[in-house]
Amino acid sequence: MTEKKNIKKFKIDPPKGRPMLYWAGKKPLDYVKGFPARLSETFDPQKSGKNFNSIKYSDLQNDWHNLLFYGDNKEVLATLLENGFRGKVDLIYIDPPFDSGANYVRKAELRGMKGSKLEGEDYTPIEQTMYFDIWKNDSYLQWMYERLQIIKELLSESGVIYLHCDHRKTHHLRMLLEEIFSEDNYLNTISWRSQVPRGRKADAFYYAYSTHYIHIFGKNKIYPSKWQKQTSQRLITKDEAGRDYMHDEGGYFRTSDPGSYTFESLLKAKKENRIYVSNGGKVIFDEKNKTVKTVDGTIGIKYYLKQKGNKYIVAKTIDNLWDDIPGLGTAPAQDTGYPTQKTEQLMNRIIEASTEENDLVLDCFAGSGTTMAVAQKLGRRWIGCDINKGAIQTTSKRLQKIIKDQIKNKEDAPAYLFGAYQVNDYDLQVLRTEAVELAVEHIGIERRKTDSFFDGLLGLELAKVIDFNHPLGMLDVQLLEDELKKRKDTEERNIVLVCLGKELAIDPWLEEWNKKHPINKIRVIELRTDKKYGKFLIHEPAVAKVNIKRKGKNKAIIEIKDFNSPTIIERINPADSLLKVKIPDFKAMIDVVLIDTNYNGKTFNIVLSDVPEKKTDYVEAKYELEIPQKKTKIAVKIVDMLGEETVEVKEI
Repeated sequence: MTEKKNIKKFKIDPPKGRPMLYWAGKKPLDYVKGFPARLSETFDPQKSGKNFNSIKYSDLQNDWHNLLFYGDNKEVLATLLENGFRGKVDLIYIDPPFDSGANYVRKAELRGMKGSKLEGEDYTPIEQTMYFDIWKNDSYLQWMYERLQIIKELLSESGVIYLHCDHRKTHHLRMLLEEIFSEDNYLNTISWRSQVPRGRKADAFYYAYSTHYIHIFGKNKIYPSKWQKQTSQRLITKDEAGRDYMHDEGGYFRTSDPGSYTFESLLKAKKENRIYVSNGGKVIFDEKNKTVKTVDGTIGIKYYLKQKGNKYIVAKTIDNLWDDIPGLGTAPAQDTGYPTQKTEQLMNRIIEASTEENDLVLDCFAGSGTTMAVAQKLGRRWIGCDINKGAIQTTSKRLQKIIKDQIKNKEDAPAYLFGAYQVNDYDLQVLRTEAVELAVEHIGIERRKTDSFFDGLLGLELAKVIDFNHPLGMLDVQLLEDELKKRKDTEERNIVLVCLGKELAIDPWLEEWNKKHPINKIRVIELRTDKKYGKFLIHEPAVAKVNIKRKGKNKAIIEIKDFNSPTIIERINPADSLLKVKIPDFKAMIDVVLIDTNYNGKTFNIVLSDVPEKKTDYVEAKYELEIPQKKTKIAVKIVDMLGEETVEVKEI
């Protein structure tokens, strides 16, 4: 557990903007607590000798390495404040939960198995729950409110935030942003056509939802924010130009109202033969009085198309309607299988528009890592964070490949390395969401997706799964009691709590509660001891057979001879399945292989990362690496397709 003496408090400025949105339980943050960050993994393919232990901005400012955090983003953001990042971030993009009332799953597909038919039964990808997007009443607003307050503290005076959302909460989130950042600092709202309605969606009642919204606010609009005008180009033929544009001796052109053109700029346009008058009219310039008038027509400015070969370039200034960037469905090569993933084209436009090279970009809802991937490619520094271990693994794997390609192609970047850190000891072997989902399935709980507190119904009882990283305690039952008070007479059901274990004080509390409450009686399923459901606790870790031996004085041969993940086997072959899928090669279960040739027992320093190029490719499974001549510990980390890690260590 984290010692209290290591936790520091940092004051947060109260929101002062208008308008203000109110909800039950609204409370601005007075302060946040910073937590220690533990270095868990490094990626430094050029072997720079970098010391990754410090994440203080003063240490990183002139010797940067990128940062990837595993933990609750509220605590990670507080930790960044503690380490001197207040006012240092140039761009923050967030794609938070949308309050959609859905569970989001990642499809984990074994390597080399796509489209295969084995033993008479089609193989289908494993669905792995990554996060729940179900909230009770106004809890979503409070949750976002707190994080946006800290985000403001981290932004530089010229910095901007892009908040990505959909139709469900766009109006609420706009008001939160106006309260925290002030409506005076509102810059724009992007409407992004993320998909085209097809199939059942095309028949949606009162039009299909095909648009996402991205609210943009500046930290302080009076400071010169970084802005790069965005344009798009396409080529058209001479026939298309003749059809859609006017023509004169200067070429093909379109016209536009002069708008804010001054007399001097209009005179300059005249000398360049860029003045157009409709209906064959005339334009008269009075240079003495600096006036312009037209006879028998209206004035316009000509904009000529540039020619490229036998075609013409049509340039378009990007406005706040983005219908030229497709969703992930049209970019399958980018698909990591992660739910709610956005395309690199979208992030490319955002980062290019609002930052310059070497600027610092932060995404505290990292997901599949698209923000960090694009920032790395565009030569920006980056910080990523997610509470989901699968998201961190996906992001790390993605960045490793990009960095190796950049080094190979000699592309410029502020840093070709990153450190992965854990904040506040988030280190469950099984993802919390995955653990809850497995428990729900194992016990037979029927999901109630409209309820953000209870996980569903077990028969007629309301069922709640307690987080498996702590035993059922008095705080849990107090939260339950508070929830029942809010509902009053709306829930006249008994309640079952599912946990791994419980504190000693729980039994007498339950006995007293049940005496006083003939309705809403509470019972506990303790998975450690329950005879009916206890099998859930039998978690067989993945097992690997790895041969590690020295070759000569300074080389090692490392070969993975076998690998077995009982979890994967059980998921693709449920107990009630008549036809069993057989995996033709153990490498189908392996997603990534990482090797540390001088393991210190604490931090895994990645010397080799085997990340297959395609989903159909296997890891190599056999490697020859340089190692120290003296005795050294070699660690091989194998990550399976569900994100479970197995580490084999041998001293040679």
